[in-house]
Amino acid sequence: MKTNLLTGSLAALILAAGSATAATINVSGAYNLNAGNANAIGVGSAGQHSFSQGSGNDFVSGVVRFSNTSEGNGNQFFELTLTSFTFSSAAQGPVTLSIRIVQDFIIDGTVGSATGSHQVNGNANFSAAGQIVTASIISRHEETELPTLVVNPGAVGIGSGPVQTIINRGQGATTPVTVSGGIYTIDTTYTFTLNALGLGPVSIVLPDSGVDNATLLLVPLPPAAWAGLGGLAFVSGSAALRRRRLAKASA
Repeated sequence: MKTNLLTGSLAALILAAGSATAATINVSGAYNLNAGNANAIGVGSAGQHSFSQGSGNDFVSGVVRFSNTSEGNGNQFFELTLTSFTFSSAAQGPVTLSIRIVQDFIIDGTVGSATGSHQVNGNANFSAAGQIVTASIISRHEETELPTLVVNPGAVGIGSGPVQTIINRGQGATTPVTVSGGIYTIDTTYTFTLNALGLGPVSIVLPDSGVDNATLLLVPLPPAAWAGLGGLAFVSGSAALRRRRLAKASA
């Protein structure tokens, strides 16, 4: 996934038009499907992919969203989100599903520092006592592993009706990330296991998130560097004009 052929604003301009259909999504285990593509998403771009498989009480569906924004003052932000997500099962035994999402983001300059974080918020829905919902979320930003998030909510207080348990997990403090080159890669895998025991459907629902965030502080180009670039452009332009005059004189 990781390439460093294009960097900064030039790369953003070149790739922005095709970046709205980025993110590779691989679903395996209980269901198997692939979506998206390997495009890097340019500065100021955002997009999403939806996926769905199964029916009745046994299905998976969700949306992957991604965005690359810059405040223009040296702050740049990347977001990769699994949202509007439901995984449901009414099977007799355990059913496991893994969703791997990979996204490349174009960096708009030279990185001074970067941090990454991830979290998951949603709920688990139980219809009978003893049913199981577990999840683990492993995320890597560049070559840096973020803390693994583990979810094991359990069903509490089930009597004659269904129970919903809130899921809210975050890693705490952000993680410093080492960045090299002009592309920032987020690679996240969600693994869910449901065991309905054949007693009715059980599900995990993420109406708003799992979310990966990255914040970059870019190094501004010194004024002297801009002046130098301007001087080079002037010299180059003057040389071109001189070549044209010489060509006309010798014609």
